[in-house]
Amino acid sequence: MPKSTVCSRRKPSAKREAILDAAGEVFLEQGYAAASMDNVAARAGVSKATIYAHFTSKDDLFRAMVRRRCEQGEVFAPPSRPADARATLTALGRRLMDLLLSPEGLAMYRVVMAESARQPDLARAFYESGPAAGKEQIAAIIADLARRGEMAVADPWVAADLFVGMLRTDLFMRALLGLPQPEGRSLDGHVATAVETLMRAHTPPEKEDRP
Repeated sequence: MPKSTVCSRRKPSAKREAILDAAGEVFLEQGYAAASMDNVAARAGVSKATIYAHFTSKDDLFRAMVRRRCEQGEVFAPPSRPADARATLTALGRRLMDLLLSPEGLAMYRVVMAESARQPDLARAFYESGPAAGKEQIAAIIADLARRGEMAVADPWVAADLFVGMLRTDLFMRALLGLPQPEGRSLDGHVATAVETLMRAHTPPEKEDRP
């Protein structure tokens, strides 16, 4: 199972946080190439020298912004109360789709994809802090469902990968390309289909034998 990179947890300064907030807005609105340190400084209400006191370059600021946004989310947190497999997976699936289809989520994906060839280390940081970390958390939840006898799962990571793959299909691709969704397509129905497919593939033997 891939392991996500854990960033150092130093206490953030108010100015550093303000710079990262502003950088997120500027990079996602303008894209990496068009964004400038002057724009970030103006948005954050600090001098450009202050930015360089915290970040060595535009690339360094961009990487820090990506890592911070990936690590802030609680999208894949386990449920606060134990729930059955269907309810748990449905909640996870809906939260994932809400994230993927959000304007910010789509903008982040577009910006990282545009820069990934030029900055492979950025692509790796995004993958490890975002998709890989998210799948790790989903895999842990699936493993817990398996321990409770609600699913039969040999490899929770593979099950999580399949689940995410079923969710990130045509709906996500159309949204990423700015295309309209087909009429009558339901996000809830899309999630329900993925959940049902995963559960059928991992039904415990004792439940398969029930009439």
